Amino acid sequence: MLNKIKKILTTPFIYSLAILLLFEQWLWRASKRLLARLPLIAFIVRLEIWIASLSPYAALAIFVAPSLLIIPIKIVAVLSIAHGHPTAGVLIVVLAKLLGTALVAWLYSLTNNALSTLVWFVLWRERLLRLKDHVIGQLRASAAWQQIEAGIAALHAARKRSWEWLQQYRNGKLQNARWRERS
Repeated sequence: MLNKIKKILTTPFIYSLAILLLFEQWLWRASKRLLARLPLIAFIVRLEIWIASLSPYAALAIFVAPSLLIIPIKIVAVLSIAHGHPTAGVLIVVLAKLLGTALVAWLYSLTNNALSTLVWFVLWRERLLRLKDHVIGQLRASAAWQQIEAGIAALHAARKRSWEWLQQYRNGKLQNARWRERS
């Protein structure tokens, strides 16, 4: 009985956490791709070289700084919501999340070598990544997630068919075929 109650209470938490982790993972990858496409500005190049050359604890401070800087932004968002501006508050949180994740992904790529020399950092990173993989694995094993994946696959297939049809139409294949049918 106690296990059943525990499962009922923890299941929504695990699924919410897994969805958040998947969103974070997607955002991390998208941020890295976006930042890789930015033009190489001389100042940015010098900044990247400087950050990559930092000692392990200086690199840790640079890596953690964006997370600490986002706290006041989140407070502003909560105050906006509390003062009757929920849309502004939610937009502030979403924008802070997007920009913060992009910045952290960029900084992590620059500080990873230095951070990997800190044994305790590597241990905690591995534990967190294992926990993340476990939670996401539970989500992906659920029937609801498998239905969502099947729906997404069907949407991708429909999009692909539509794109192929559009390409054929643009190339005149469908126009010529219809013209011949009418004649």
